[in-house]
Amino acid sequence: MRALLIGDIHTEAVLLRKVIAHGRRVGVDAILSVGDIVDGPGDPHACIAQLRAEGALVVRGNHERWLAEGCPMEPYPYQSAELEWLTSLPATREIDTPTGRALLVHGVGADDSAELDPYTRDRTLESLEPLWQVVRAGEHRWMIGGHTHRAMVRTIEQLTIVNPGTLVLEQDPSFVVADFASGDLEYWTLLPSLQRRATWSARSPADADWNLITARARFSTSARDMDSDRR
Repeated sequence: MRALLIGDIHTEAVLLRKVIAHGRRVGVDAILSVGDIVDGPGDPHACIAQLRAEGALVVRGNHERWLAEGCPMEPYPYQSAELEWLTSLPATREIDTPTGRALLVHGVGADDSAELDPYTRDRTLESLEPLWQVVRAGEHRWMIGGHTHRAMVRTIEQLTIVNPGTLVLEQDPSFVVADFASGDLEYWTLLPSLQRRATWSARSPADADWNLITARARFSTSARDMDSDRR
């Protein structure tokens, strides 16, 4: 099973189209989206239409939840069918893969605002209860989430957490192609051109800190301190 993993979209319809086109070229079997489709400078209509046309498996982000609760960050004239689809998205989805069950989320577990990134360590990590609930349950080999806009792969006990990053234009847009049969992941960036930047394999323990390599390559101090409004 090969899957296209898409992070926070935030209405970036043009980049979403490029990502989906790449997925078609490499022959993915599924498209998995961590949500936060809405709120941004682009075209939410086109983003929704593309995801629905491709039969993508999508979970709601905190921005879709805010919309459902009647307090959207950026009010927008959605069509009734679009609103119905956005507000009906589940908080999590279960996906069976050849290497174990995957949990598709937005933040961490069922908490769409919880944050786990390459810098979450020590007491902050120890107190991240939504993560430990998933770990303690022992039912999942993979957890695919987003929210932080920071691409990473981390393995904590039996659970490998994958964050594909974001499609936000100003934040080094990226995505991941996952081969769940082999346990291999490919990290791709979109600008200035489509490029595979890193790979990770569950078969190679030495690659377990790909998240740190990725983080050092992508994030300056200013990026780590970026405004969180669109997360």
